[in-house]
Amino acid sequence: MSLSRRALLSAAVLAAPAPAFAQWPFGLGRRGGRAPRAGRADYAGPPLRQQLGDWQFDQIRTAVSARLQPVIRDAIEDRFIQGVTATPGVEAATAALAEPGGAVWTQSWTRDGTAPAAQFAWDGLDRAYVATAAAQMVEGGALTLDAEIARWAPDLPNAAWITLEDLLAHTSGLPDLTAPEPQAALFQPGAAMRLSPANDALLAQVLTAAADAPMSDLLAQRIATRRDLGETIFTAGEPVAVNASALDVVRFWRDLLGDRLHGGEMTRRRFYRLHPVGEELADYVGLGVRVRDLAAEAGAPADTWLYAGEPNAASIVAYSMTTRATVAVTLKGSGAADALARSLLDVVVA
Repeated sequence: MSLSRRALLSAAVLAAPAPAFAQWPFGLGRRGGRAPRAGRADYAGPPLRQQLGDWQFDQIRTAVSARLQPVIRDAIEDRFIQGVTATPGVEAATAALAEPGGAVWTQSWTRDGTAPAAQFAWDGLDRAYVATAAAQMVEGGALTLDAEIARWAPDLPNAAWITLEDLLAHTSGLPDLTAPEPQAALFQPGAAMRLSPANDALLAQVLTAAADAPMSDLLAQRIATRRDLGETIFTAGEPVAVNASALDVVRFWRDLLGDRLHGGEMTRRRFYRLHPVGEELADYVGLGVRVRDLAAEAGAPADTWLYAGEPNAASIVAYSMTTRATVAVTLKGSGAADALARSLLDVVVA
């Protein structure tokens, strides 16, 4: 099954863009009064997470709006060094932690004592950056969340019913697009949520077709340049690679939550419908963002994270609702970045 850039660009030229904003919810999303579509289905999966309240978004925006000022935090530094040295598979690591008042600590480390790299790889965070670019393009009128992907890839299963929002939320039901033979849809659009590289790949192709630019250039212009993230580099690939300092990753996440990368309505929209991921953790997915209720986990503190990354993976950036601090950790080698991030946040609690 071919998803060539030429075909996508041709379809994009032929299709006139729809209006940037609709009436629901938060002024974004599906058009008000639109008749139900036969090719879609109501969500039938496990219960969605309770929505975050406006007061919580107001509190978050206040916490991430203070100007950052570098500081030395011996207690955080000691915890960081203890954590990485005690994990045998970690070859190098970097971390940053910004407190609600604006104090920010950062440090890098290598096991062999060599100078750390200026930028580290942040595997798994690409979804947050790509979704941010998509949100900006929706706000700017180049795309709409309810645009059907048939405009770009009409031959895919259920293309007439899958929307841009489905790709962002992983509710498309798309099968493996790399299989040698065409595959049937996994489920009707909207009926369930399943994290899939197929959604990421098609979303990237739609965005690059609409912008007529490579994803690395698109992200550099819309995120790194816009917010002066001089230590962030995007490298072409599938998915696009994010290489950055821990401080830049913290700044990116604070900018996203603080409505400096897109408007407040869009920030709320990205956290509006939170689909559960699996059954082991209280972990939920929005539009390129995630929410994790740590209190539901054995031995975990009563905290909720708004984060990007994967549980037990090498990279994470998270905002803690309890401490109102933002932490970013990435590890080179083996190890769980979220465990170290939790340990660093414990120092802030103390």
